[in-house]
Amino acid sequence: MRSLSWIVTFSCCALVTGVLGGIKYFQISAAMAMAAEFPPPYSVVTATEVDQTQWTPVRRLTGTIRAPSFIEVSAEATGKIVALPITAGSVAKKNDIIMQLFDEDIKAQRAALEADLNLVATQLERVESLMGRSLASQDQLDTLLARNQSLRAQIAAVEAQLTRLTVYAPFDGRLGIYTATVGDLMEAGEVLTTLTGVSSTRWVDFKVPQGVARVSLGTTVKLFSIDKEPLGEATVIAVADALSPGLRAYEVRAELNAPTLRHGELVLIEVQTSRPQAAFAIPGHAVRWDVDGSHVFVLISAEEDAYAPFRAERRNIVVLDDKAGTIIATGKFSPGEIIATDGAFKLSDGALAKRVQEASRG
Repeated sequence: MRSLSWIVTFSCCALVTGVLGGIKYFQISAAMAMAAEFPPPYSVVTATEVDQTQWTPVRRLTGTIRAPSFIEVSAEATGKIVALPITAGSVAKKNDIIMQLFDEDIKAQRAALEADLNLVATQLERVESLMGRSLASQDQLDTLLARNQSLRAQIAAVEAQLTRLTVYAPFDGRLGIYTATVGDLMEAGEVLTTLTGVSSTRWVDFKVPQGVARVSLGTTVKLFSIDKEPLGEATVIAVADALSPGLRAYEVRAELNAPTLRHGELVLIEVQTSRPQAAFAIPGHAVRWDVDGSHVFVLISAEEDAYAPFRAERRNIVVLDDKAGTIIATGKFSPGEIIATDGAFKLSDGALAKRVQEASRG
């Protein structure tokens, strides 16, 4: 009897387990059938055709703006400033006086020498007259002639000193800010201000390292500010034949019309480093990056029974340049192929995709 009761118990447990298992099986099967009826996942993206373009490899170098006419106004001799006829920041005409140092003592010396010279000239006339009547000697005449030449030489030396005390403008130009005022003592060689020519022409000097690029006369280079704002183009007017020993670079000078650029201003110069090559222009938001590098997703036609019209295919690219949000790159593309742009971040290799509109091209 006890064995029969155990058999009945086990039979009931097995029956209940089988019934519950069958119910769960049918539930899972029904859920799987229902899931099979749902469409596969896909991503909605915009797309555009890849554009083939020509890309020119360039290198940006630093350069310095130069005014063709530029000097530092300095004193040639030590002296006190007695006049600054032209205010700072104003335009000085050629031969205008920029700075006058104290010269009254030198002028007094010149006046005394000129008086002695006039006296010697009068004595020479008298001696020459007496010589004609044999009333004066040759020695007297020779002495006066030598005295005359000596005085003239002393006056010339004084005139040279006077020219060093007056500074004239060698060309039409705009004066900078003064570092001294009337009454200050200027030491020989001390700089007062700068004088920049009023011409709108500017030079830009830069160095090209050996092997970076070959720049020749007539080459056009592009200029940018240190904030990378375009400043225009300049034409190369001079190229040095020798390389600098330290940097192994040669000096280049280009010319442009840019009156707003200041003498000494730092700029960037874009020079071509090699010949143009074929590349593709790709919208920046279409490019993705991961551990395997940069890539885009090309939309190819999906199989006929696929729920979405396209499948994404990963294509690795080599980024060459970035121009205002447009990526210049090389890759294995064919004419007419389209790439995902907006929404490309949702894609993976082989994923289904649906294209909703053409991406706008800037």
